[in-house]
Amino acid sequence: MNDPLGGGGEKKQLKSSFILTKTSKNMKNSQKLGGIKKLQQNCKDEELMQQEQIDQELKDEIIQMLRMDEGHVSAKDAIIALKSENFIESHRATIGLRRTLSKNFQQTELIAKENELIPILFHVIQYGSTYLIKLEAAQIISILAGGRSEITRIIMENGILQLSLSVLDGNQSELIMLIITILGKLAGESVRYRDSILQVCSMEKIISKMDSQYKSIYIWCLANLCIGRPSPRFDKVQSAFEIFAKVIMEEFNQQNLKMINDAIWALGYMIDGEPNRIAALINSGVVPQLINLLPMGNFVSILRIFECIFYGTEDQIKYLLECGFIAHIRMIVDPKSRENSGDMIQTFAATETLFKVLSNQNFLVSLFRSLSDDNSNLRGDSLEVIGNAIQHGTNEDVNQLVKSGLIQYLLRMLEIANEKEIAPNHLKKGLEILIKIIRKGEIKVKDKKFNQFFTLFERLDGIGIIQKLSSYKQDDVAKYALIFKQEFAI
Repeated sequence: MNDPLGGGGEKKQLKSSFILTKTSKNMKNSQKLGGIKKLQQNCKDEELMQQEQIDQELKDEIIQMLRMDEGHVSAKDAIIALKSENFIESHRATIGLRRTLSKNFQQTELIAKENELIPILFHVIQYGSTYLIKLEAAQIISILAGGRSEITRIIMENGILQLSLSVLDGNQSELIMLIITILGKLAGESVRYRDSILQVCSMEKIISKMDSQYKSIYIWCLANLCIGRPSPRFDKVQSAFEIFAKVIMEEFNQQNLKMINDAIWALGYMIDGEPNRIAALINSGVVPQLINLLPMGNFVSILRIFECIFYGTEDQIKYLLECGFIAHIRMIVDPKSRENSGDMIQTFAATETLFKVLSNQNFLVSLFRSLSDDNSNLRGDSLEVIGNAIQHGTNEDVNQLVKSGLIQYLLRMLEIANEKEIAPNHLKKGLEILIKIIRKGEIKVKDKKFNQFFTLFERLDGIGIIQKLSSYKQDDVAKYALIFKQEFAI
């Protein structure tokens, strides 16, 4: 998952004093800091420097460094300066290297060859002479952690997890935020790193340090600790479940869009088709909100959550449908209202995921059962979705729907019309769909006698059901039934 400290596209930069910049082709969020952001960061750094218990002359000299860009600093130069333990030169080298990497991320290739630098930076983070130099060193590690696998391996092997534990035991919020960023990047690099982080730095430990001013960074990190295949053990990440649910329930706006999408992405991995976890999701109350977010949030991630629900129990699936899932899917698949769905299905991943959901056997059965449901709105939406599938689907698509029991469920709806209140327009729509299905069968074989759809219709006593509808109390329904009889000579 992308680094939360960058900008670019619709992703909003966080109002943090320690925003990092990158220009790697391998990383999204590569927009550089603008002049205002740089000024804000420098002001914050100067404020921190003024709070240090050191000679004012030293403070002034370091503040002057922050205000002036002294040019390129190499890894070798930084190592020499940091080893010298010279107060001013150590600060100059650390600030300069951070700026160098922020401007030219490709320099990390050279950093990878300087294995000595990372352990020295770790030492600075833990024992640095000022809070500022600790933050600068942590920012350098954060930049490097989002780079090449060789560098992340060096970071892991040199004890980042033990250092993280030490920092998390403290109360320096900015430094903790940077450590959280580093852990999030490493977790996103590989499931092996993710599991190592969860083993050493528990989810509960990270959650206990959540700071509201860096909330989106924490959510991003927690999400990265939950995603990936194979999924992490649920007991290792369960404590984040409720946090993600609360984030999703927040009022949606452009400022929290990325944070909400991160939470959605993580929940999709966490429930993973397990009925007990699906129950926790439903009990959290987020399902209606997820449906409302379909046109605005991460369409693919939300669909994946719903796909997981379709592997749950019958009641869980029915709950999803009753929350309005079918109504939203109807809008997406209906060519007449496709423009209202925006760019939700304009990517291969979105189209593929939608197809997987709509072809899920459990979904189809639930969709068909809705035809006899007491919920008239749900029945109407289901009929529209089915009608569009029959109208625009291939012969193979229709064949798959029939194999899943569509004709049987349509006839069941028509049969109970005299027992319960079924809207006349629903009965007419059902008859219309049946006509189109049987026509498709005729086109396929060009002979009604060998039309497998009509044969199935007969075997299910379809003729008797249509005969009853031809004398239905509503004239327009009876008229449709008569048209059916005439077309197929029954």
